[in-house]
Amino acid sequence: MGLTVGYGTIVALALIGQLLPVPDTNRSIPLILLALQLGFFIALFRPLSRIIRREPDWFAQTMDDLRRNWPWLLATALVYISLALTLEAGTGIKKSISLNNPFYADAFLIDLDRRVFGTDPWHLTHAVLGWATPAISGAYVLWQAVQIGLGLLIAFSFDDAVRIRFALCFQLAWLLIGGAMATAFSSVGPIMVGHFYGDSSFDPLIATVGRDAPQVLQIRDMLIGTLADPTVVSGISAMPSMHVAISVLFALFVARFGKPVLTGIAWAYALLIYIGSIHLGWHYASDGVVSALCIVAIWWLTGRYVAWLETLAPASVRDGASAEQERASPTGLT
Repeated sequence: MGLTVGYGTIVALALIGQLLPVPDTNRSIPLILLALQLGFFIALFRPLSRIIRREPDWFAQTMDDLRRNWPWLLATALVYISLALTLEAGTGIKKSISLNNPFYADAFLIDLDRRVFGTDPWHLTHAVLGWATPAISGAYVLWQAVQIGLGLLIAFSFDDAVRIRFALCFQLAWLLIGGAMATAFSSVGPIMVGHFYGDSSFDPLIATVGRDAPQVLQIRDMLIGTLADPTVVSGISAMPSMHVAISVLFALFVARFGKPVLTGIAWAYALLIYIGSIHLGWHYASDGVVSALCIVAIWWLTGRYVAWLETLAPASVRDGASAEQERASPTGLT
């Protein structure tokens, strides 16, 4: 029962995302096609590996795999498609922000940064890390691969509780943080205030970034020029930062493996993304702080939800599972 409700919640959130009033021109159809194509190649991996190794009766073995593992395969397919649909809905919401709530919050966010830091915080990051701007830009671009990798790790996890928890985190991050909150705090970020507000105060930042990491300005111009283009996955929003939210979620996922080195790398990358979001002019300092706090809150709440789902199993099933886990664990810890 708990698994049914948990996976049903994931599917329900994906369907809710599809029912949101997002213009068709803003829905990222290519994103769904990419997900389906990637899923097709992943599904072919096991039979193709058997063919390459010239294993006998590869087709019969593949059919046997399907018969024995169909519950896991079905759950994996449901989560994989649900995450793809949610991401499509989230990017559609992001592209529609200015239609639902015209950009307005930048003046407040700029003033907040200046009150906290005494200046625009990019001055501080460039004073310390100006020499690393090209590398920071490269790490920032890598974020998209990290997000896709996180989605695959979630969908193909063998632990149902982990998969349900982090799938819900991923979905709520895009629907609540990147959707509802981004619309409520409609803003464009330092690198774009000149275009949307005529504010020239960030021109020195733009000149510096344009010199050291020109691809940043190319991406900026692409985002501005494709807001109404359904063939391009884009969108503009500053508060809160989805880059930081997904990076923190990735670190939380990696931490569950209990490998200190990997966990340290994941958290270091999340910190680098936060610094990079300021350094490159995509975000204000407050954007990443708010999104990090929100994703940690979502992670905590989904943990409580999964704990509740586990109580839905009959007591006899829970007791049997606990006994089995204790026999499998040398310490008795589950």
